[in-house]
Amino acid sequence: MIQFTLNRRVAAYLGAAFFFFLIISGAVTHHVRPDIYQNWKNGSLVLNPADNPTQPFQEEIFPLAKAGKIPKINPQNIVTDKNHKTPLFIGFTRNWYLLEQAVVSYIAAGWPADQITVIDNSGVMDSNLHGLLSPRNPWYLNHTRLDQLGVKIKRTPTLLTFAQLQNYFINSAIEQNWSYFFWSHMDVVVLSKEYESPYKGFYARILDCLRELVDTKEKWALKFFAYDWLTLVNVSAMKDMGGWDTQIPYYMTDCDMYERLKMKDFTLGDFNAGHIYDIGSHLSDLAILFPAEGENNALDTQRFKDLRSELEGMMKEKQENKQGRNYWQARQDGGEGEPFWRNPVGFEKSIRFWIERGRELFRMKWNYSECDLKKAGRRLSQDWA
Repeated sequence: MIQFTLNRRVAAYLGAAFFFFLIISGAVTHHVRPDIYQNWKNGSLVLNPADNPTQPFQEEIFPLAKAGKIPKINPQNIVTDKNHKTPLFIGFTRNWYLLEQAVVSYIAAGWPADQITVIDNSGVMDSNLHGLLSPRNPWYLNHTRLDQLGVKIKRTPTLLTFAQLQNYFINSAIEQNWSYFFWSHMDVVVLSKEYESPYKGFYARILDCLRELVDTKEKWALKFFAYDWLTLVNVSAMKDMGGWDTQIPYYMTDCDMYERLKMKDFTLGDFNAGHIYDIGSHLSDLAILFPAEGENNALDTQRFKDLRSELEGMMKEKQENKQGRNYWQARQDGGEGEPFWRNPVGFEKSIRFWIERGRELFRMKWNYSECDLKKAGRRLSQDWA
């Protein structure tokens, strides 16, 4: 009896600790990481590029692709499902190398390349299409490489804010008659859990999520895969809400959308498909994302273990960086004199300005400055009251 009592007590402590972890991680309160949210409140999200730590410039991080030799995907990550399409948007504005890394990681994890669309939101019109920008230019995008990878490219008519880009995703999905789509941050790397047995790859788990939703009666709007680093979007829910509020251009616009969805009784759920690393630097060679020669369909190899360890270190470095987690956005500062070039320092200061104005508008709209609008008793009819 004594042993049973102690076990129950330990279980209670562990349960309380786990619940506390969920709260501080954002899994219970909202889908925005607390450290990011605190940075919003402190106004420390964006840096002066002149103060940024820099990773030594490396013009090519995928030498095999440059040589015309795209590595083979692990056969265990290749899944065919003719009944479920998985359209994925990845928005791009600055830093080609992080974008390439994200795209390649999705492909290596089994995501069909022809279902990935990079949205060129660089604002340089057709300059990237015609190869007019140099690799050191912050807005440089390598169309040739993306074509080689089999990825689609779609260009916005001009530079869009985050909220406008989200509505652009929605409109693009409507044009294609899609009932749902995925969107991803460009500063991530995805990785399957190769150490689990029986093994199921990242993309296979994505398909599992879709299959679960086919016959569900749940009034769902969004499914998050590690916060909103990868998100599945229900188009009908977005249309019902009237899209994102573009008057709140950057940070806090997601709080506005997510809370409005909750006020209308839509659900925002979580799904674990594998590892999603939030990083601000790049691997020295993207070939490490694929099986090494001789590995074939082997899992949990030393290469995988080394890769996972390196990505965890890169993620930790980003989260703990004293200059702020978005330091990567201003790492490139070349390209002066090229078409549609902007001063990177001025561009960054402008973003900071509009982030602050968006925060003020959120507060004016709801007469409240925190993310938990519904919990605080706000209703849809109370905006701008």
